[in-house]
Amino acid sequence: MEKFFDIHNVKNTQKVHIQTLYLEPNQFVWYRWIFSHKQIVTWAIFTEEMIAHYEDTKSNTFFSQLINLKQKGSMMEHIEDFQKLNIRVKDIPEEHRIDVFIGTLKDNIQHEVHLWEHGSLEKAFRLARKMESKIMETRKPTTHNYKDGSGVAFHNLQG
Repeated sequence: MEKFFDIHNVKNTQKVHIQTLYLEPNQFVWYRWIFSHKQIVTWAIFTEEMIAHYEDTKSNTFFSQLINLKQKGSMMEHIEDFQKLNIRVKDIPEEHRIDVFIGTLKDNIQHEVHLWEHGSLEKAFRLARKMESKIMETRKPTTHNYKDGSGVAFHNLQG
């Protein structure tokens, strides 16, 4: 929002009013409470109070979302979802982030990735992508052609 204000040369006296237009309903309730308890709500007071109010809650919410994340689609989509939450969670050592990531994977991929040494989150991402590719390769249909020219497709479901 600060960039928007800078680009459009918005005065400090207008910033709070403009920002309130973009608040979520629960944030607006919080804003009305602040407004009713403070004589003047300047941009500095508004941002300071908002950060103080939502910082801990938001961090805990992101952590909760991160540990409850489950892979539903492709590995690339899942890694993107994981990274979006991961960058918002602070104070977690790398090895714990790796464990959390592995725990969010589909069971068959999770098992395979867990067997290998990962060392870093990036390595765990690469390994998970490789395991997904390996599993997808084993599931490709194969065709058996008979002498009479007919063919039957079989799905190899190993893995």
